[in-house]
Amino acid sequence: MYFMGEKEKRQETLSVNWLVSVLIHFPEIFALNFNVNKHRFKFSYMVNKELEEKYFFDFKEVLLENLNAYDDIFLKKPANSNAFKTIFNGLTLIEIVREIRTISLDEIHIVNSVMLNQFEQHLISEKSEKLNEFKDDLMRHEELIKHLTINYSSSKQENIFAFRQEGKVFIFDK
Repeated sequence: MYFMGEKEKRQETLSVNWLVSVLIHFPEIFALNFNVNKHRFKFSYMVNKELEEKYFFDFKEVLLENLNAYDDIFLKKPANSNAFKTIFNGLTLIEIVREIRTISLDEIHIVNSVMLNQFEQHLISEKSEKLNEFKDDLMRHEELIKHLTINYSSSKQENIFAFRQEGKVFIFDK
């Protein structure tokens, strides 16, 4: 039987708070997934139309150019990034997978900005009155995200999945 130490409990709490803060601060993000074993972080977004291959290819090219520029400027070793789409009855799920050692607020802003610029009104967002109640806390959430750039390599959790539904954030440790 394995018992978590105080440091591990604190890291788990910080991880959960960090994921909640990201989802509250960025209502366009449909879900977040981190797989410790694969060192990959996945952003998921929903678009309210079926994306044609060419349109998706153009989006993917812009996204990867932005992430590669970030890597060239701020990271010593470039991270592998990719984007995938899945079509569901008139909707498109876009998943952006990024190989990471840590994840930063700047990277999240890049991904989210490209999504907003490319898909504008077609991006499904949970901007609701429930989330607007947290407006006063957004600066606090942004500071938490910025200062808790999480190093998941020390985490004992193998796969963390977080998503938002009807103004609530759900987190699962798979």
